[in-house]
Amino acid sequence: MNQFVSIAKITKTHGVRGEVTAILLTDFPERFRQLREVRLVSVKGSFCEEIERYRFHKNRILLKFQGRERPQEVQELLGCEVQVPECDRVELPDDTYYDSDLEGCQIFAGDQLLGEVVELLKSGGSPVNLVIATPDGKEFMVPLVKEFVKEVDVQSARIWVELPPGLEELSVDRRRKEKGRR
Repeated sequence: MNQFVSIAKITKTHGVRGEVTAILLTDFPERFRQLREVRLVSVKGSFCEEIERYRFHKNRILLKFQGRERPQEVQELLGCEVQVPECDRVELPDDTYYDSDLEGCQIFAGDQLLGEVVELLKSGGSPVNLVIATPDGKEFMVPLVKEFVKEVDVQSARIWVELPPGLEELSVDRRRKEKGRR
């Protein structure tokens, strides 16, 4: 079965010529130059659309799809994610990864399983943090830097780390944290 990745999310109509505004979800907006057909996915399902033209506007992308000429004809596209096949992802340089490649990876310190990456936390200029859920329901973070992350094997979904003493003790109870969000 083909896997897909989201590269934009349609948020609103734009103007009177059937264009939509979308938030970019890719670090490689130049990829739209080669795109013609994309998959649109919403809670209602998925379908293919052909991009007639695109342009960038205020840190967003404006998309015009073939055969959709008026705002009423693109209304159903609001909220859809624009996707391409995973095999069409941009090739990354060594030691760089897509978030989706790291999420779900098991974290090891030597032979000891510490937990699983449940999310990547990005905050301003700081390095990305891997949010690790432990088997006992706790959560802690590991900065995604070479000092701590020693090896990443995307194929086997495993990451090996060397943590400074005490980092794991800074974990919080994941269940208590989620209860506080309600």
